[in-house]
Amino acid sequence: MRRHEGDLFLPGYYVFPGGALDEQDYGFEVHEDDRSGELKSFGDSPGSYYAHIMCGIRETFEEAGILFALDEKGNYPCINTAESTAKYSTYRKQVYENRISFMDMLKKENLFPAALNFFYMDRWITPSVFPIRYDARFFAAIYPACQEISHDNNELIEYRWYSPPDALKHYREGGIRLVMPTVSTLEFLSRFYSSEDVISFFRSR
Repeated sequence: MRRHEGDLFLPGYYVFPGGALDEQDYGFEVHEDDRSGELKSFGDSPGSYYAHIMCGIRETFEEAGILFALDEKGNYPCINTAESTAKYSTYRKQVYENRISFMDMLKKENLFPAALNFFYMDRWITPSVFPIRYDARFFAAIYPACQEISHDNNELIEYRWYSPPDALKHYREGGIRLVMPTVSTLEFLSRFYSSEDVISFFRSR
């Protein structure tokens, strides 16, 4: 997704959806799944690990309209009709404006965060020579097929679907601007044939 040209940090660059940790992201943990390998790689407490996942789920909804949440049968909600799009667009605006918490929205719709569908990839910290710095964690998750993406037209003003090799090709030909963490992540993802292969790799870890 392309950042707004007026942003102070990485104006016009293409980035993955994401954002800053918020107080509401803390307090959610999953106990029935063994994530010891993930936690060892993550290098922090379970509370911090799940807070980062919750941040990713919430920010992806705010910025891209993609809702990584499951119903009682373990399915993603379909957000691809006029009615469902209008409903979740309203929620999206309310969450962004802090008029409703993300978790309260999920409770109203009888949904719960799809935390176990997220897999930790890497951590990148902006070098100290830059005036604006980020300490960013990257996660992988498979996009819900019955949802339609849309940029928020605020921080992000455009989106494009690329395979990792195609994104790198456009970057190297000067068609899009990327920073090194994004380039490195795309290089890693280019090793795999499909998104399912990526997730299988992390599950085996």
